[in-house]
Amino acid sequence: MKKHTTLLALLLALLLALTGCGGSNAEDAGSADGSADASAVSSADPGPETADASISSQPVEEEPALTAADVYAMDAGAVLTAEQLDEVDTSELFFYEEISDQVFARMEGVSFGSDCTTAREDLRYVRVLHTGFDGETHIGELVVNQAIAEDIVEIFQSLYEASYPIEKMLLIDEYGGDDELSMEDNNTSCFNFRAVSGTDHLSQHAYGLAIDVNPLYNPYITSSGYEPYNAGDYIDRTLDFDYKIDESDLCYQLFTQHGFTWGGSWSSVKDYQHFQRAAE
Repeated sequence: MKKHTTLLALLLALLLALTGCGGSNAEDAGSADGSADASAVSSADPGPETADASISSQPVEEEPALTAADVYAMDAGAVLTAEQLDEVDTSELFFYEEISDQVFARMEGVSFGSDCTTAREDLRYVRVLHTGFDGETHIGELVVNQAIAEDIVEIFQSLYEASYPIEKMLLIDEYGGDDELSMEDNNTSCFNFRAVSGTDHLSQHAYGLAIDVNPLYNPYITSSGYEPYNAGDYIDRTLDFDYKIDESDLCYQLFTQHGFTWGGSWSSVKDYQHFQRAAE
């Protein structure tokens, strides 16, 4: 009996040992299968960091540099940023040309009325840069007589290079050809087929031979009053204030060097904004 009991115990111990080995093998197999699955997932999905690295390696297309033609397509009065000015040769932005159909469409019936005796062929469209009262670079435009076009470009390029402040420079057609409205808004302008204020005589502006610079701060003064109406603070020329044109002013110096006369030196009236030159 004891012999049978011992044999039974040995068989039971052997069975337990075999059962333990089987569990271990199953566990190992499960681990191997798990590793294989993880490897497959890792290979299929590179994860966000790998994906970002792939995207960032793609070449980025740079925008083309600004050209003079791009600036020409902009409206007068537009502001050019420092970055834009770095991309373009600013000397190309000072020029004059014949009056295009597009420009003439703005002028016809306004500054260039049906009674205009100045030929379109005698006028030139001028584009320049100027430093605004805000310190930014603005695109300016004028229509002038061909006889002074080159001088006007040179004068305003020198003023820009010296950061001389000019608030606005738009065709007077933007004000319906109304000289008073243009002056009130401190707009610098040239051609406008009109008479001298209060007379029947044609102004030099009618020929494109006169230009008014920062007119609000440099008014037209007669014995009976002044223009524009909102220039009262700038009538007394003994006072010192910004944007005042006098004989020490760069604007005066450049225009007179180019053969222009200044309205501020007239005796009967004073026109401090005004520079004109006779046709050659």
